[in-house]
Amino acid sequence: MSDFPIRAERVDPIDRQTRKLIEDAERAVAMHHADLTEFARQILAGRKQRERFFDPVLFSNPAWDILLNLYLADAEGRSVDVLETCAPPAAPQGVALRWLAYLKQEEMVIETPDPAKPGRTLIRLSDQTRATVRAYLGSLIDLGLGSECLMPNIPPLDG
Repeated sequence: MSDFPIRAERVDPIDRQTRKLIEDAERAVAMHHADLTEFARQILAGRKQRERFFDPVLFSNPAWDILLNLYLADAEGRSVDVLETCAPPAAPQGVALRWLAYLKQEEMVIETPDPAKPGRTLIRLSDQTRATVRAYLGSLIDLGLGSECLMPNIPPLDG
């Protein structure tokens, strides 16, 4: 019993720090009027472009790609099943399925049966994960890494 208050004290600063990070990122998103969906698309495009220059095995953890693709699907109002969730990453499908299982175990994604198609399982981000992805994207924008930096407005050459 005496260990419980100590553990609670350790969790409180972490919880406060996480909440502050999310609040700061949400403020950054509001300040920059950013389109986070487009920014997430750009990040995924950049990750795919990276494969042209580096061996995809170097970056074969598909968890971030899965989270970003689910974030985009949610923003677009699309339902995504297990196979669609594991299709985009450069990693083999078995690896993507293992990562999806891990994300489910960590309660970052939620599985639900598809009411329209029996036997089909839909995957979506948990509310907490969606908020965290949004906060992370907002924090990148706050650092100046948003859409404007990825695609700067360069005036045409005169000539």
